[in-house]
Amino acid sequence: MRSRLEETSEAWSFRIAHGRLPLAGVGDIAPLLEALARSGGHGAPEDFGPILAAARAAEAVRRFLERAGSPRLSARRDALPRFVELLERAKSLFAADGSVRDDASPRLKELRERLRRRRNEVSRRMAKLLEERRDVLGDALLVQRNDRYCLPVLASARGRVPGIVHDRSGSGQTIFVEPMEVIEANNELALHAAEERREVERLLADFGRAVLEAAPDLSGAVTALGELDALEARVEFGELTKGRIPEISEDGSWTLAAARHPLLDPLLSPLRRRVLEESRTAREIVPLDLDLGRDKRLLVVSGPNAGGKTVVLKTAGLFSLLAQSGFPVPAAAGTRLPVFTSMRAEIGDAQAILSDRSTFSSSMEILAEILAESRPGSLALVDEIGGATDPEEGSALAVAWLEGFLSRGGRAIVTTHLSAVKNLAAGRSDAVGAAMEFDEATGVANYRLHPGLSGRSHALSVARDRGIPEEVLARSREILGEAWRRRERAETEAEAALERVRRLEQQLNDEHRRAESETAQLSAEREALRRERVRQLEEGKSAFDRARDRLAREVAEELGRLKQDTARLAQTSAARVLEAAEERAAGAEAVLAEAEALVRSRSQELSIGSRVRRRGSKTEGTVLAFEDDWVWLDVSGKRMRLRRADLEPVATPHSRASKPPSVSTPSTPSPPGPTLAGSTSEVNVIGRRLDEAIEEVERALDAAILAGDSRLRVVHGHGTGRLRDGLREHLRSHRAVASIRAADPREGGNGATIVEMA
Repeated sequence: MRSRLEETSEAWSFRIAHGRLPLAGVGDIAPLLEALARSGGHGAPEDFGPILAAARAAEAVRRFLERAGSPRLSARRDALPRFVELLERAKSLFAADGSVRDDASPRLKELRERLRRRRNEVSRRMAKLLEERRDVLGDALLVQRNDRYCLPVLASARGRVPGIVHDRSGSGQTIFVEPMEVIEANNELALHAAEERREVERLLADFGRAVLEAAPDLSGAVTALGELDALEARVEFGELTKGRIPEISEDGSWTLAAARHPLLDPLLSPLRRRVLEESRTAREIVPLDLDLGRDKRLLVVSGPNAGGKTVVLKTAGLFSLLAQSGFPVPAAAGTRLPVFTSMRAEIGDAQAILSDRSTFSSSMEILAEILAESRPGSLALVDEIGGATDPEEGSALAVAWLEGFLSRGGRAIVTTHLSAVKNLAAGRSDAVGAAMEFDEATGVANYRLHPGLSGRSHALSVARDRGIPEEVLARSREILGEAWRRRERAETEAEAALERVRRLEQQLNDEHRRAESETAQLSAEREALRRERVRQLEEGKSAFDRARDRLAREVAEELGRLKQDTARLAQTSAARVLEAAEERAAGAEAVLAEAEALVRSRSQELSIGSRVRRRGSKTEGTVLAFEDDWVWLDVSGKRMRLRRADLEPVATPHSRASKPPSVSTPSTPSPPGPTLAGSTSEVNVIGRRLDEAIEEVERALDAAILAGDSRLRVVHGHGTGRLRDGLREHLRSHRAVASIRAADPREGGNGATIVEMA
């Protein structure tokens, strides 16, 4: 079973990639081979047509399967016999129309050329006679009778054309005469034609003997092509039904997911109309869902008449047969089927008047056979078990039969209206009762199977729907009594509860689909945000590169002017100019570091402990934890759960309080630095004298200590290094400083110093 299903899967993949196998024109050639064997190889040209078609198909399929890389299709290809030599011989013997070629042999070529010359001579002589005897002819055409050229002579003028009469027309008005002038020419023509026929028969007999030598391979090839055709049919069925290859259940569990019976499936409606002459229009159906665990060996299906019980039974059995024959099944993913060693069914009325068999007796005969053959691995499908007889006796027989069948290790699916059989399913651990859903309001079955319930027959509802008068139904209720009415109310309430559960399940499924859609949308938004971050970083780096190039040009221009202007060179030392240029470069690098830090602060992911604000509001909180696309916040001592996409980071109170005072002059502006991750303050002293810078840093240290910050970033630039070295020497001896280090390249490099607080 597994091998067949895997082969179907391979063939399906092969068809998708390469198309259908070239199997057209292959038929049963066994009768033709038998006739050839009886005649010793003698046959007419048309007898070889189907045989050669099979050989050509075998070669075409072999070449087509050269593309297959799957093991089973490759094995099929290798099992096909080769007919290259036979087909080459046939190609030299037969023309495209199936006749024997003129050049099939040198002898045949010579004979046919001689025959054509003789025919031309006879035709010319007969054409001359037509002109000479036109007055006695019924028609001015040459005719052949018994392979001899004749003239159509009017019966009244028979004596005027001497010769041999070969035939008479249906009306008797014309006779066909071979004139005496062409008798000898016709004789020679007949001799040449006989020689040509003997040569053709010899060639065909030789070829027929070659075919008989290849007969076993030809028969095997047709069998192999037939099996490939069946494989193609399995794939075709899967494509038409949008089916899938079912899983094999190792443990005996049995699951049908959205199974559609082929005789009801709307996808097969065009095929049913063509093959079965179905007249009804296609309509939507309710697929079958069935789930039986390995320990469940009996399924009892109950419910209303015309409610779909028998369809459940037939679908389950048919799907098992399809799977074990290697077919895809028209069902959804998750369909798993066990393997059965035998399947027997008792479905429908087997009544036979002439053999004295009633419906009940026929059913008992079949059930007796099923019981006798039951064993582990056998499946029994019984429709309306115990019916067509007294309900009490039928119930007892049905329960006893099921107990006996199950005790022998078999597995069964039965439908019933009998309460005793329903109770049997409810009382056994290896059995499941299931009910077909019925809408009391409309009186129409919904065709859904609900395990764990005992279905009602709804006989009165079905009878009302089919036209039984209301007074008859009312009298039926009186006869059934109060106990029946109480049971009906209880079962109606149970079915209503089941319907509510089904609707809630549908709502949950809808919610799940909406959640998946929102998740996909959020993923797309996150990807767009990531791309925007990358774009901002690239733009920032490009701006820095342009500023650096511009600064380099300005420095070069300044140096050029200094070399040309001797008076200015006397007043301004080159060292001072270079120092100023380096300080400007350091300032540009600091600006870049601040720009990059700003981009990072805008693009950084939220982290636990960071402060965030809900977009479009003043609500702020601290991040406590993450849960998929949700974030837990502490908002004024209360826990709040918000979507990550609705939050944006905000500056912490520490970072706002830790901005050091900065004295700016019109000539040397000090841009404010960004707040760094990890509670860091910053002070910018580029362009200050050493004593001014130390005073500025002291104020920044005091502010950072008061704010509780752990680090201070001092931006001093590169310059000549005097400002940097003086500040670092002062900081090493400061009581509030634990350590100092040069900033990372992204924080300004050696143009800034990171101070770790004690």
